[in-house]
Amino acid sequence: MKKVLFIALFLLGISNASMFGMVQEIILSEMYTIMPLDDPGNETIGEGPDPNQIRATIDNTRLHVNTSTAYPLYVEVIDQETGEVVVEEEFVDEIEATIDQAGSYTIQIYSGNTIMTGEFEVE
Repeated sequence: MKKVLFIALFLLGISNASMFGMVQEIILSEMYTIMPLDDPGNETIGEGPDPNQIRATIDNTRLHVNTSTAYPLYVEVIDQETGEVVVEEEFVDEIEATIDQAGSYTIQIYSGNTIMTGEFEVE
């Protein structure tokens, strides 16, 4: 019974993390990778950083994306309700942006041949 109570409190804490001013990790997944099919000599062109080296967090209205590589990245944040792009930036090491409107958002990070995507909420 104690284990169930502990797990329930843990999950409740995770879901209320933004309420207490804690930074929430945005779970990124690899959406698409472009593979050159016709020219094996182009295999290294356009390669980006390892997707595991990209980290995105949201702290209330403050979005932070960083990577531990020197590859250029491009980030877009899209309002899921309106389809409006609210952030679009190219960066090398890290970027911070403020998202003023509450709602649900999709983040897409382009690096070389890879597109990483995730979803998050701003309250």
